[in-house]
Amino acid sequence: MALARCRLTIAAMIVALAAVALAAVAALPARAGGVNFGEDSDTNDGPSYFGFVRDSDGSPVPNARVTAAPKAGGSLVTRSNSMGIYKIPGFAKEIDPKTVDITCAKDGYAQGDVLRRGQADAKDPVEIDCTLQKQ
Repeated sequence: MALARCRLTIAAMIVALAAVALAAVAALPARAGGVNFGEDSDTNDGPSYFGFVRDSDGSPVPNARVTAAPKAGGSLVTRSNSMGIYKIPGFAKEIDPKTVDITCAKDGYAQGDVLRRGQADAKDPVEIDCTLQKQ
């Protein structure tokens, strides 16, 4: 009887530890190649920037360096994921999103077109797609 009670207690402890471990993992931000596609967790009030990095044939370009640089100075840099997608958190709300330039680069490629999509509201994320041309 005591052995059965001990096994039950150990099983309950294992279940409790597994629940705590799962809760801790769920609390971590989801990141893929420096890109966070979950809820914005930054404290900046400005919109985030996202988009696609593709080659001239429309294929995704993974691991491309994407830089967001406001005209006021400074910059944020990330990399595109395996599907060519990137996301950069927003700057301070005082930074006008129209003054932020996005550039993309990768060895063996030259930057081509940069297409900025319309933004319905000042807090909406800004979509900017880059095309890179193989050299």
